[in-house]
Amino acid sequence: MDRQTPPNATRRAFLANSVVASSAILAASNSWWGSHALAATDQKNAKSAVEITVTRQPLVRCRLELEVKGNVKVPTDPLQSQEAKTTLPVNSTASLDYEERLLMPAQIADHSEVVAAERYYHTATNSSVLNKTTVEQKLREEMRHVVVRRDVLPEVVYSPENYFNHDELSLLKLPISSVAVDRLLPSGKVLKDDRYEIDLAALCSVLNMTTIEKGKVECVVSEIDDEGVRFQIEGDVEGSVDGVSTRMRLLGKMTYDRSIKACTWLALALHETREISKAEPGFDILAKVRLLRRPLDQPVRLPAVAATVDFDSPPPEDRLFVELQSQHANAAVMMDRRWRMISDDPGRCVMRMIDHDSSIAQCDLRKLVNLPAGKHLTLEAFEADVRRSLGDQLVQLVEADQGLSAQDLRVMRIVADGQAQGVQVRWIMLHFSNDAGNRVQATFTMSGQQVDAFAGCDAQFGDTLRFLAPDSVPAESEPASESALTKNGQANPTVAEKETRSASDLK
Repeated sequence: MDRQTPPNATRRAFLANSVVASSAILAASNSWWGSHALAATDQKNAKSAVEITVTRQPLVRCRLELEVKGNVKVPTDPLQSQEAKTTLPVNSTASLDYEERLLMPAQIADHSEVVAAERYYHTATNSSVLNKTTVEQKLREEMRHVVVRRDVLPEVVYSPENYFNHDELSLLKLPISSVAVDRLLPSGKVLKDDRYEIDLAALCSVLNMTTIEKGKVECVVSEIDDEGVRFQIEGDVEGSVDGVSTRMRLLGKMTYDRSIKACTWLALALHETREISKAEPGFDILAKVRLLRRPLDQPVRLPAVAATVDFDSPPPEDRLFVELQSQHANAAVMMDRRWRMISDDPGRCVMRMIDHDSSIAQCDLRKLVNLPAGKHLTLEAFEADVRRSLGDQLVQLVEADQGLSAQDLRVMRIVADGQAQGVQVRWIMLHFSNDAGNRVQATFTMSGQQVDAFAGCDAQFGDTLRFLAPDSVPAESEPASESALTKNGQANPTVAEKETRSASDLK
């Protein structure tokens, strides 16, 4: 020991060196354990992370249950105003069980949107109570095989062999599309509690909406196990369906099956508020949807050979007709789906042609008094009554002709131009009769600006109208002139009073 160095100083130096050495060892130890602990955590997370990849299931069996509770908002007078409304309580349950086969062009990549599907409905029923009135709906046996086109939303459903009525189309028009539910899933690896936002375009497809203008719907990974990944969904969207504004609040759950690599279960509660449209009532409802999907190895009731679809063309127009029936007029007609039955009351059945919530034309169908068997009204008498009915509103008669329809009915047709409430109006009157003396009259009313959009729908109407049943009204003596029919209120005496009052809606 150096005699110049005090013993205490040497001791302090030793302790200091010991502390430094110990600190270095401890730091090195912590560094080693810390890096290995982090690596272990990373390995654990890597093990628990699940890769979400979707494998399209070409054939599935779907079970969909729908419960709806809330209020339906209907206009006090649907022919004049959509503002004044009556609120009616509604409670309904629907059940659908169907096979679904995806149809896609061969050149489309696997990740692209599915543009068509083929379905066979084993079950399609709905039971609803609207304002204490119970209504039961069921898909006819001959309508169970359908094709679904998704080129434009909402998806279009049609039968390759037959024609739907509007009630059946409403039954199959659901708030969730089973074709698109896989689009709710994320891509890539996910961990428990991961959160992601669902793309609005995907939501538009899944919810079967025409547009989504704004909104935010988030999904959270709630659980992961060896069988699947479960998600929770929550958010809001605002958009439109066929031009009608709607708002939705979504809350739900879904399951991704790791072996099937697809969404196999979805449950959604949707609070939807939709405005009144010119074709349908509005509503404020809570809908609960439960969808179960399972792959099939082979079809059960679907045809063995898939339906042929021309993907380069829109859905075939000749398959998109619907049958509109008037019980009070004892008549039915086949028209395209833009035509909707607005009311069917004694003395007056009203149909409207509506395209994306824009009124194109209106048709008033009236039952006329019977004529004796074998007797028919003359074209001259019909023309005289049209002039008398339109009165000062008439500017000119454009056409007048007559002939036999495809249903072997005698049809007289008169086209007239005029003005009502300052609006240029075109009227097309069709008078139908058969040899038994049964008669109805259809009066089409449209603004002059909508003549091109109307596109001669009266020709389709004229060729397809048929009487539903033998008329039970006793035949009356043939009147001396059409003024007698006008006096009895049967030949369309209120054209000026009732039909033209909505002409402003048809601009």
